[in-house]
Amino acid sequence: MRSSTPRDLSGLCPRCFLKLDLCLCSQLTCLRSNLQIVIVRHVREERLTSNTGRLAALLLSNVRIVPYGGDEPFDEGPLRGDDTWLLFPDAKPAVPPGRPQRLVLLDATFRQARRMYRKIPGLRLLPQCALKGPEQRTPGRRRSPRSDGLSTIEAIATALAQFESPELAAPLMAAYAEFVRRADLARGRKRPHD
Repeated sequence: MRSSTPRDLSGLCPRCFLKLDLCLCSQLTCLRSNLQIVIVRHVREERLTSNTGRLAALLLSNVRIVPYGGDEPFDEGPLRGDDTWLLFPDAKPAVPPGRPQRLVLLDATFRQARRMYRKIPGLRLLPQCALKGPEQRTPGRRRSPRSDGLSTIEAIATALAQFESPELAAPLMAAYAEFVRRADLARGRKRPHD
């Protein structure tokens, strides 16, 4: 279910977008990573309470969110640089040789991401990689139309585990699980494991 926040953020934390009494921000620890992460976020994702790119940016010091869509022209500058790869689910080969210095992710629905890929020429120039997601998945805020579909924060955690350190992935996934739990509480739902 796609959800959005009220324009005035009434009753919500302006950082994590959870209800104020369920805010997660005080429990988030800033993690340092050598891998730079660029999240190209579709404009329709910006106000969704279920957006996990926002959560990743709160947790990692080396994340930059670049908006796509709306009235402003898209700046392809953050896509340029040595060893910049695009994390894309349909990439062939799954992982190119070497190791990225910067990883670009599209924060959008699969349909929006495919359109973004077609409309942003700089994305098609990047080496692409597709990573197998974690074996144990956190039930997310949204249902993916694909069995291999990952939320943005799951994709980042998987990439960090593979290209840098599995120890960086664990706190991201723990924060994501807690984010989902609190968001469910805000909606009056409990997961079976609660």
